[in-house]
Amino acid sequence: MLGKLIKYDFKALNRYLIAIHAMLLVTAAIGRFLFIKRMMQNPGGLSDVGLIIMSIGIMIYVILFMTALFGTLMMIAIHFYKNIYSDEGYLTHTLPVTKGQLLISKTITGSVWMFADIVLITLSILILVLYQPVIQEFMLYKDDMLAAMGFPSSFGYGKIFLAVIWLLVVSAVSNVVMLYVSIAVGQLFSNHRVLGAIVAYFSINMIVSIITGVIGAATGFSIFVGAADETFLYQFYVKTYLVSMATTLITAVGFYAVAYLLMKKKLNLS
Repeated sequence: MLGKLIKYDFKALNRYLIAIHAMLLVTAAIGRFLFIKRMMQNPGGLSDVGLIIMSIGIMIYVILFMTALFGTLMMIAIHFYKNIYSDEGYLTHTLPVTKGQLLISKTITGSVWMFADIVLITLSILILVLYQPVIQEFMLYKDDMLAAMGFPSSFGYGKIFLAVIWLLVVSAVSNVVMLYVSIAVGQLFSNHRVLGAIVAYFSINMIVSIITGVIGAATGFSIFVGAADETFLYQFYVKTYLVSMATTLITAVGFYAVAYLLMKKKLNLS
């Protein structure tokens, strides 16, 4: 049954999010080959009409960029609210599934789309800016760039890439369950539940940001005080990464547990 729930949730989210991100990538590709590539090869070669068209294209790309960024978050939140707490929730809660299965399904599908959103937005930017001269310059100075960032030459970009991917995956899960717990908290209000959920989301986000900021600052200060050699930057990156990963994991687990308890004990349909 869990598989059917996941399939249903993906179908509900895919309906809009695939179209939004596809338009973003297509717009980036069109902009690359019609304008950006031409400007790179011949700066100042565009006519006045071409510049106007390019400006309109940039505006369209920015709009789609922002729509993909915030629209994904909104679609995940709306689907969770409608499926669990609105009139549709009466039907949802008659299904032969547990509250845990419902939450797991929506956490999996929401997290996958949150991660995909970051990947596809990044891909759209790379489509626009990643040209052969840029790649050649990067390959020429990649070792110097690594050294300038404080990483040992043996570390390599592959490890950095994998570390970033893991952090993005955990952050995607944490952001999704933060949305869910905010919506669940909002349902505790007798009136203005949507507003309550919005206030809860920004309040929780602010509290988490303050706590992680304090922890991060304390970590950075401890590294600075104990720094004794040229490996200072490397130590800073590694310890900051580990702290970020740990705090994100802890918050993700905490948000998930609270959301589950509220769904199970304080379910309040509108």
